[in-house]
Amino acid sequence: MVGERRKHRSDRPMEATRLYLEQLADRGAFSALALADADGLMIAGTRGSVDAETVAAIAPLVAADPHADPGGLLRLVTRGQPLRIWDVDLGGVPCFLAGVGGDPSTANDAATSIRRILASRLN
Repeated sequence: MVGERRKHRSDRPMEATRLYLEQLADRGAFSALALADADGLMIAGTRGSVDAETVAAIAPLVAADPHADPGGLLRLVTRGQPLRIWDVDLGGVPCFLAGVGGDPSTANDAATSIRRILASRLN
């Protein structure tokens, strides 16, 4: 018998997305992960040393201009760690996954996983 690969799971899509992001943050050593809509509102995020809601708020700004850092805000929010942004299309709605620090290669398939988790909410 094959053991369950996930320690925590949920039948509620939003909670399942949060649990997935928590697991991804642990695996990739991210200080924070946030799934944000195009207005910077957090859809789901992790708990940790960097505030995920604030990361979500700046994600669209950084996605629009990766070299912008108005007044050092980016460095303040991320505590000097790199911020990486991945585009996530949720049923035609442009969103962003923002990660602070960590190994970016661990999040390469995150958009696919997030869409799968949220599929029932997207239909």
